[in-house]
Amino acid sequence: MTDASASPLTAGIKAARDNAVPLAIILLGAAGLVVAYYNVPAVAVGLNRIGALNRANPMAFAAICTAITSGLTPWIFRMLFPKLRPKHPFLDLIHSMTWWALIGMIVSYFYGLQAAWFGNEPTMGTVLLKVLVDMSLFTTLIGAPGNAISHLWKDCEWDLGRLREAMRPGWYRRVVLPNLLTNYFVWLPGTLIFYSMPLDLQLVVANCIGCFWALMCARIAAHSGTPTIDVHA
Repeated sequence: MTDASASPLTAGIKAARDNAVPLAIILLGAAGLVVAYYNVPAVAVGLNRIGALNRANPMAFAAICTAITSGLTPWIFRMLFPKLRPKHPFLDLIHSMTWWALIGMIVSYFYGLQAAWFGNEPTMGTVLLKVLVDMSLFTTLIGAPGNAISHLWKDCEWDLGRLREAMRPGWYRRVVLPNLLTNYFVWLPGTLIFYSMPLDLQLVVANCIGCFWALMCARIAAHSGTPTIDVHA
């Protein structure tokens, strides 16, 4: 979470500035993977094998892959730091893996819809159109508030009464907006990268970015005591 005492704009800008270097490293690595896919045959062969698994069982692949990259891996990393260790580790793990499995399936379906609507050729126009729809509609209206509510419910120790109290009027501005601003700094270039891949590999590359970003956020939080929520879906 960002500092509740700061305005959403100030908190979001500060978080983006503090995370600029790790963000650049993560995105350069992902961009390098895309370049290698189109220019190094061995990389293309390896990634296409993963893509074939996704194509054969899209919902199962999306659920398992996202639960591991965005749920299990960051949880293991958090367990290594006493300040970040969850109060209820087992329940936290179940919640995270279940939530991210669901999000993985939703996102996989959304990527498929975008391919049906706009095509799957990685042309500049197609990629930019998908990024626009993703960032302006899906992330803002579904992904960001959904993830924020999920984290908030967990912070309330899964007490629905406390969750309702926390979601009093203005909750989107207080809870979602600060992290959403940071999210755009990560996922605006991130979507440009993974929408440049074939449909079967878009979720794979997106999950790579999401996993390393979550790990970096955990590392930053371990030193600062201020964790950052990854609100992209």
